[in-house]
Amino acid sequence: MIKKITILVYIIFALIACSKDDEPDLPIVLSNQNTINSFDLTINGEIINGTINQIDKTILFSLAGADISALKPSIDYSENANISPNINESQNFNNEVAYTVYAENGDPNIYRVIVNNRPLNSESEILSFSVLVENKTIEAYINKDNKIINFNMGTLDKSSLLPTISISENATISPDITIPQNFEEPVNYTVTAENGDKTEYTIIANMPQISDNSNSSSASLYYIRADLRISGQFLDMDKPGAEIYLYDGSNKYELNILSQNSYSSQENIIEYSLNTKITENIPTYGNYKIVYQTNSIRIESSQFIDILAESAPKFISLNQDSFSYNDILKITGENITQTIAIPSNGSIFQIQNSSNYDYTVNSDKTQATLTLDYYYLFPAYFGNPAAPKTITFWGPGRRIGESFTTIFN
Repeated sequence: MIKKITILVYIIFALIACSKDDEPDLPIVLSNQNTINSFDLTINGEIINGTINQIDKTILFSLAGADISALKPSIDYSENANISPNINESQNFNNEVAYTVYAENGDPNIYRVIVNNRPLNSESEILSFSVLVENKTIEAYINKDNKIINFNMGTLDKSSLLPTISISENATISPDITIPQNFEEPVNYTVTAENGDKTEYTIIANMPQISDNSNSSSASLYYIRADLRISGQFLDMDKPGAEIYLYDGSNKYELNILSQNSYSSQENIIEYSLNTKITENIPTYGNYKIVYQTNSIRIESSQFIDILAESAPKFISLNQDSFSYNDILKITGENITQTIAIPSNGSIFQIQNSSNYDYTVNSDKTQATLTLDYYYLFPAYFGNPAAPKTITFWGPGRRIGESFTTIFN
């Protein structure tokens, strides 16, 4: 019985072996997948995804000012494929880098990695600045040299204005331009370029300005004790800390304002006229600047003031309190000039000894006489009542000296 069972087992194994030998061998199929699915670069701790074009086989990056000379990319590619160069090797992406993906079956697929890495923008400018007030846009003037931006608002409320500002591409600005500002005082804005460079601008509403009178031949030449009129925009002496003085680059000499007048010359502009006198303690110097200063702003005149202290004319007295036609006007003083100026009917008459005027000065320059025999100096000639006349000493080159006032009937 056991012998029969053993024979049966051998027969079964033999049948099985014959069955396997009769089956055909199946071929092994290898994958042909060879694509890059994602390609990332890590720059300064930030993961940046490349844009993959599967048709052109390109991987593009748009960067700015990045250090890409030695980066290890993070790449996801087809399963069972291989890639070259090795993803664990750093690459210099300043140049185009080619990656080849080999499918399991050996088929290659080449991708070109292109990094557009432009330089960081170094521009940090305010390109335009405006404010909207009472439904009207006021454009500011931008001085690119001294980084001052100013706009005129006159007496309009400027305590809470939301400016419209344009700045250099990719730059930022502080303070936040969405927050209103109080422009009653100057406001500073800082523009930071993409590369970190900074530029600070000062924004001034109602920018003070000293007028340049240099077109007048006598505007810049003065003796001590001369009257000086300073005109310009927004020279408000009632501002906190307001003062005006002459400056020689090191020392300042205060000017006492005797009177001031203001008026609106045009929309949003207020003109000021300040009357002062050059004091006796100011030394001779040819290049004084007029300075207007408050607690928050300081400006200088564009023109120079030439002041002469030596041999300056000085008024002491007149022989009468008032004068009529054909009277003799006698001036007593020191260093009396050979020329005096008398305004009348909108003109200034230059009076000196000539065929037109009988004006003489003694040898030691302490007394001068003038015969008042010309009608156009007298208000009665024009049908006007008696009026004060300001007489001014004029030196060589029409240098302005001390003035004094009397009545012409």
